[in-house]
Amino acid sequence: MCGIVGQVGELSKHPWQERALASLIHRGPDAHDNWWSYDGLAWIAQRRLAIVDLSPAGHQPMHNEDNTVWLICNGEIYNYPKLRRQLESLGHKFYSDSDSESIVHAYEEWGEDCVNHLEGMFAFAIWDTRKKQLILARDRVGIKPLAYRVTSKGLSFASDTRALLDLCESRPSINPIAVAYTLTLGYVPSPLSMWDGIHKLEAGHMLTWSPENGVNIRCYWQPPREIDPSASLNLDAWHELFHTVLEEHLLSDVPLGMFLSGGLDSSSVALGLKNLDQSIEAITVSYPASTQDESPYASSLAQHLGLTHTVMPLEVHDVPALVAQVAGAYDEPQSYSALLSMYQVCEVGASKYKVILAGDGGDEVFGGYNWYKRLPKPIPFKARVKKLLTNSRNKQPDDVWEKFAKKSPIHRHASRVHPRFFPHEAESLLGVKFTEDDMLAPLRKHFVESLPLKRALQRVDLMTFCTDSILAKVDRASMAHSLEVRVPFLDRRVIEWGLTQPVLDREDSEQKPILRDYLNGNVPEDIMTHPKQGFSLRVLQDFDWDGAKQTIRDSAWVEQGYWKNVDTLFDPEMPYDTARIWNLYMLAQWSNHWLG
Repeated sequence: MCGIVGQVGELSKHPWQERALASLIHRGPDAHDNWWSYDGLAWIAQRRLAIVDLSPAGHQPMHNEDNTVWLICNGEIYNYPKLRRQLESLGHKFYSDSDSESIVHAYEEWGEDCVNHLEGMFAFAIWDTRKKQLILARDRVGIKPLAYRVTSKGLSFASDTRALLDLCESRPSINPIAVAYTLTLGYVPSPLSMWDGIHKLEAGHMLTWSPENGVNIRCYWQPPREIDPSASLNLDAWHELFHTVLEEHLLSDVPLGMFLSGGLDSSSVALGLKNLDQSIEAITVSYPASTQDESPYASSLAQHLGLTHTVMPLEVHDVPALVAQVAGAYDEPQSYSALLSMYQVCEVGASKYKVILAGDGGDEVFGGYNWYKRLPKPIPFKARVKKLLTNSRNKQPDDVWEKFAKKSPIHRHASRVHPRFFPHEAESLLGVKFTEDDMLAPLRKHFVESLPLKRALQRVDLMTFCTDSILAKVDRASMAHSLEVRVPFLDRRVIEWGLTQPVLDREDSEQKPILRDYLNGNVPEDIMTHPKQGFSLRVLQDFDWDGAKQTIRDSAWVEQGYWKNVDTLFDPEMPYDTARIWNLYMLAQWSNHWLG
């Protein structure tokens, strides 16, 4: 796991390149290096978190046999051993034991189609000296981030936008549409970023750049668009697939641990490791003062499976200080308090390990979210009912979200996932045009009407909420502590298996039936029956909401004129009032770090 940064085009050496590389030290504290092309057209650099091949041979940038292909990569290629054997049989010579070097030779062999041979999480850059061409690629669901900025002189790219900001001659302006999305969806959807002119490469996409042709972007993978009518919830098939994927995710030259919450996802990972005869320590964080503390379930499971288990109690005495700390770790804001929990959990994990396995992705792949319950029968996608009240001052009862939800399946889904602000409220606050169609466009992009509604919404969540919120949360929190988190449920093979399964009648009454079948009889009964818990911070019941409002009023957003009439949004009669304040508060703390 690493941090990467680079530039191509009309270049000259400048101190800001060193600053950009230094800004990524949290992503790679073990080593760093950079490379300039002989013609001065390309500069690529990397900060390394050494996981596979700890020797200097594993340092990056990496190259092929004749130094005509150069690579920097952030990620892990889990099928590396098999891929290396295949490439060596085709005549390629490796000089390291690094999994990243397999990308170099895969590119030599298959060109841009090399991505179709990679199983893993990755964001990489290749400079081809013969073609004078840059190739950027991001893994299929965006587990690892990659941002870029096109200029009149060329292109810059980096693992996150903090490094790109260091490469800008002047600080870009904030993109108000990105702020509108954070208010209405809770995150900034790709390819947008918070900064004008800076874009996130979308998951499953590849970008090429050359002096002659400029930028070209193409999608090389997308989730299934059809159900496999011959598929069945075959437990033996799941055993074989899951154990294969999980075993590959153990590729490492350093010890691994795992996060264990006591939920179905992490419990399945724990059982899988036990079935593979892998002795890996399970780490659980507890919130002793919370009624939602899941650590007793995790302890029960660990004891049942005979796992080494560490429970770390966490207490938060100063929520504003924690939010400010987290704001500095996230180059883009989100509205969820789960960012704080994830930040703390990763801090605990990093105190003992460099690599941690986690159960993220199970809700999207197997339909575990509560908002998949009680789905209506399919209705025409473009169906519309009378328009939502255009001004919150005209609201009558607390059914404004219900009226919004009746407009279409996507409207309903957005209202269940993140009921905070309406588009017209974002328009009023920011002074920009932002319609319902604008708000829902990122979701509609991935909605396939011909799929059963539940699978269609899982597909939407996988490529939006999961990619730009869940995975961004995990990446920024873990990398803030130089920790690699691996998510086997988001392996391409698991996704394609899960999303092509027909929807079963039993899914109406129980979540994730395949994981329940896998766990049944192998774990304590309370693992199967206790209610699903979210990952939100457990200590907000005593939060100072009045103090939060004042922080919002005093924020850089207001001071610099981005927000207007913010007090009109403090309306206790609106549904989800405290959630709305928290949304603004998280944005305010972010602005104080990044704009202040």
